[in-house]
Amino acid sequence: MNEIVVAPIELEEVAYEPAAGDPLIKRNLSMLGHVTVRLDVVLGAAEMNVEKLFCLGKGDTVTLDTHLDAPVTLQLDGKSIARGQLMAVGDSFGLKITEIL
Repeated sequence: MNEIVVAPIELEEVAYEPAAGDPLIKRNLSMLGHVTVRLDVVLGAAEMNVEKLFCLGKGDTVTLDTHLDAPVTLQLDGKSIARGQLMAVGDSFGLKITEIL
């Protein structure tokens, strides 16, 4: 009978503090580099009752729980991965990464 022996190993936990300009992930991504992912930028949130929600109309304002100068959150699959500041990039919005989570 063949016996399989599994021995536990201990992995050392290493803290990674990226320097300015360092990529979020430092790995050989040759097998995954072509995969497309969707990132979402979360500006803030609002809470209101259903009655007020149904009364919203064109031109109404919904106040978010975030200050104008507060960083926004970059999410991948609903999980926060970074924070940054909104900026203009031509005729579009952009995100300048200020913190990797």
